[in-house]
Amino acid sequence: MIRMLLIAPYQEFAEQFQRVFKEHNAAQIQQGVAPEEYTLQTVIASWPEEIQGLNLDFEVIICRGFVSIELRRMDPYIPVVEVPVAAGDLVQSLKRARDEFQAKRVTVLGSLNMVMGVEKYGEIFGLEVQQVILNSTEEIRRAVQDTVRRGTDVVIGGVRTCVYAQELGVPFVLLESGKESMWHSITEAKRLAHVSRRVEEQSENLKAILNKSFEGVIAVDASEKITVINRAASRILSKSSLDALGKPVDQVIPGLKGTTLTETEDGSTPEIIQYEKKQLSVRGTSVRLRGESIGRIYTLQEVSKIQELETRLREKIYLRGHYAKHTFEDIIGTSPAILSAIHTAKRYSVVDSNILILGKTGTGKELFAQSIHNYSPRKNGPFVAVNCAALPESLLESELFGYVEGAFTGASKGGKPGLFELAHRGTLFLDEISEIPPKLQGRLLRAIQEKEIMRLGHDRVIPVDVRIIAASNRNLLELVKAGTFREDLYYRIDILTLELPELLKRREDIPAIAEYWIRQFTIQFGLTPVQLTDRAKRKLMMLEFPGNIRQLRNLCERLVVLSQCQVIDERDVESAVATYPTVTEAVEPPVGTFRDAVEQFERERVLTALKQAAYNKNVAAKALGISRTTLWRRMKELELI
Repeated sequence: MIRMLLIAPYQEFAEQFQRVFKEHNAAQIQQGVAPEEYTLQTVIASWPEEIQGLNLDFEVIICRGFVSIELRRMDPYIPVVEVPVAAGDLVQSLKRARDEFQAKRVTVLGSLNMVMGVEKYGEIFGLEVQQVILNSTEEIRRAVQDTVRRGTDVVIGGVRTCVYAQELGVPFVLLESGKESMWHSITEAKRLAHVSRRVEEQSENLKAILNKSFEGVIAVDASEKITVINRAASRILSKSSLDALGKPVDQVIPGLKGTTLTETEDGSTPEIIQYEKKQLSVRGTSVRLRGESIGRIYTLQEVSKIQELETRLREKIYLRGHYAKHTFEDIIGTSPAILSAIHTAKRYSVVDSNILILGKTGTGKELFAQSIHNYSPRKNGPFVAVNCAALPESLLESELFGYVEGAFTGASKGGKPGLFELAHRGTLFLDEISEIPPKLQGRLLRAIQEKEIMRLGHDRVIPVDVRIIAASNRNLLELVKAGTFREDLYYRIDILTLELPELLKRREDIPAIAEYWIRQFTIQFGLTPVQLTDRAKRKLMMLEFPGNIRQLRNLCERLVVLSQCQVIDERDVESAVATYPTVTEAVEPPVGTFRDAVEQFERERVLTALKQAAYNKNVAAKALGISRTTLWRRMKELELI
């Protein structure tokens, strides 16, 4: 609905205008244009003072004479359409002066757009016509008095002119706007209303876009005074739009004074400025019209908010694959050695110190690293793992620290973030850290120590919040003594040390681990479930596994593939071992004393009770028929805590 307002100089004018408006709408119906979207409201006001206090909230305002001049003076942006005084209207007024008053001398008074060129029409009717141009309403009374003093037969003009002429006893003719003038003004008003509505819609759309923008946006004119400020900028600066509009931008943001914002073809380079207690990232872009600068757009962001956004983006990356899938519940075994390792790892998890995991090949170093991450306060952040021995030095460096476009031949367009960046607010697992080349160890040390990195080919540092978990199957201290591993790097990562037991020290866990993997492979291969006999389990416990759990896993896969029935016995194990690429030697299980056997039995009973009670010591003690204090003492004696 497009709303229009008519400010009519007198009632008859308003009534005639309404009739013409209806005719105009009817004509539009015939042309296929829907006129019902227009409404016309009318008020009577012939004097500028009479429009003070009027509601002017309309798409367009239609008026005449000095009222239109006053409206533009009040607000140059009010959409005003003036009802003109056409040549035909002037001619009709002159004809009335001659016919009704037999006038010879006529004076026409009005604003320039009403009376300009009226003298030339006098010759048509044999009249002497004088034109008096009025510049303001204050001039009307004096102009009428001067006209009467000079002598005139008839005064022609607007409502006020005719009122003063009547007071002085001089004949007068009201200068009217005819149907043609009204029709023309209605056409122009509808056109302007459409344009005004479109501009208003665009303005509202732009305002909505600006106010929904995450960035603060400030527009300034050529004199650097603020003309637009969005909600985000008001929030960032803690200033309302009333406090900012019309003021110099460097008065509102003092940190901009003396700051040069560099523009490039791809945009502007952000600069960091201090505003009160905040750090702001500011960009500036010139606005040009036909090559001339007409203003500038500034965008603002709080540095802390940028960091939060980066964290959310990194979380999305985390959801695409950089996550830890294992927990401590996935670690199989009830031996004192593995339970002790789990207990220590859990204690390490709750703090944020760097961890060094030591263990031979296949002991589950990454399994423990993932479990520590998922047990830690960083569990909702990314878990990023890299095998330092799998990549050459040049590639490892770019993978760890990232690079910018053009950093080296073959660098991806747009650059690439490194693993340190991807692990922000999470954990970076450096497997086989002993294999990092000496040249790269110094850069790694600085990244861990300073918690900031610099991409290859770039000159700016990027802060990172990363917990380091490193792992090695070699003696790092020996490498330090040999000069192949930096001593300062060693002490930086060896804050908390976790040593994982090899299978040789946890033989009692072998049957449970074997059963787990046999079950997994039967499911994977779509086979009927296979069971291990007790003799097969004892046989597995007698074997040496230099590759630890990894080698045991491979043997279980071989057993599943080669099994001919639903049972795997001792002979199946012997057959699989005989064809295994790595030679393994059978050993006799160590023979212990009767006391050792009793302790082993008691240890298994306690562990079973604890596991069934979800490690609730009160529940476990009740199940065992002993007090909680006795349970605690026996756990210490059995080295379970």
